[in-house]
Amino acid sequence: MSYGHNSNYRQREKSALVFVLKAFIPYSEANVMLAFKPNKFFNELEKISRYKRATLEAAMREAQRQKMIKLQEIRDERIIRLTARGRRTVRPFVAKKLPGDTRLMVSFDIPEDMAVQRAKFRRVLKDWHFKQAQKSVWLTSYDHKQSVKELIGELDIANFVQLYECAII
Repeated sequence: MSYGHNSNYRQREKSALVFVLKAFIPYSEANVMLAFKPNKFFNELEKISRYKRATLEAAMREAQRQKMIKLQEIRDERIIRLTARGRRTVRPFVAKKLPGDTRLMVSFDIPEDMAVQRAKFRRVLKDWHFKQAQKSVWLTSYDHKQSVKELIGELDIANFVQLYECAII
């Protein structure tokens, strides 16, 4: 999912869909509430998000339609889980800050014949709080190591990207 420019990113961060997706992060307070007290979950989410319950329920249906969540039957229990697409969508909104002056740095030299992958890679880096230090060197203070590795694999650009954890000296 693309978030566009930063102002659009901030709007999406507060969207009903993102509020609902956060509830599917395992063991989070919202996740436990959804599993054991769904009515209380929607009441609380309605207060926190300032969205009406109908909007939140519609966001949940939309998340399922877009294959961001899936329903599983496990031992006669219905469990809703985030899919890889759902995790990728909500990830920028739940990433932890790296300690101190630590930064995550991505350096890449993606060939011209892979311009589409390069453009998508840059767009996602921007969405995930990365700032451009040079044309193909990006930094963030958020821990997106696993997300970036998954994105690199998904775009099949592993031969052209390096990922570093570094500190400002």
